[in-house]
Amino acid sequence: MSSPALHLRTYSHPTGLERHDHAQWVIPLRGELDFEVGGRGNRLGPLQGAFAAAGEAHDEAGSPGHEILIVDCPLDVLDDDLHDALRQRRWLALPAGGPWQDMVDRRDVSGLLTALLRHYAPASTSARLHGLCADLSAQLDTPWTVDDMARRAGVSVSRLHALFAGYFGRSPQEWLVACRLQGAKHALRHTDWSIARIAHAYGFSEHSALTRAFRRDVGVTPTEWRRAGQ
Repeated sequence: MSSPALHLRTYSHPTGLERHDHAQWVIPLRGELDFEVGGRGNRLGPLQGAFAAAGEAHDEAGSPGHEILIVDCPLDVLDDDLHDALRQRRWLALPAGGPWQDMVDRRDVSGLLTALLRHYAPASTSARLHGLCADLSAQLDTPWTVDDMARRAGVSVSRLHALFAGYFGRSPQEWLVACRLQGAKHALRHTDWSIARIAHAYGFSEHSALTRAFRRDVGVTPTEWRRAGQ
């Protein structure tokens, strides 16, 4: 059986479409990364990583000061069902205080792979949670309630709160707002959309709701944040 390998990388410029005969787990350790895989793009960061299946074209470019953990995973490490399930999921919700940096420091490749499979394998206890997070990330403009989230995950509201608290250290709504803010920051940085349009696109009820969320998160308004080129 082949062995997995880990790499720490930065991507100052788009790499152009790449393909490998192995799968890759992509986990931001610092900063953010624009990542495209299988023709779909997303912004990776503290909340979200990605899985690139073997043979799947992908491209990436990072923000200043970013560092990305790449775990190369030979196909004989994953069975066909698991590889296909991860390819279908693609975007990976990252746990609060994940073990990645400690394992990188120890060069514990085996431990890293074990942790990744425990978190993301379809048979894991967190499979429903990751499915819900994928739905939330793909539909940030939807007015999700906690009841909606619990129904989508197939658990009770109290169980959903317990899962989010244990895995992310946040409530479901706090995690969703953080995702929306991450998307709004990307739009502020890379588009000329109005603040009102960005607020609507990322699930904030109005311009003022986005402004309040920004003030709580970074202490300035969206306009000030954009002007500062953050």
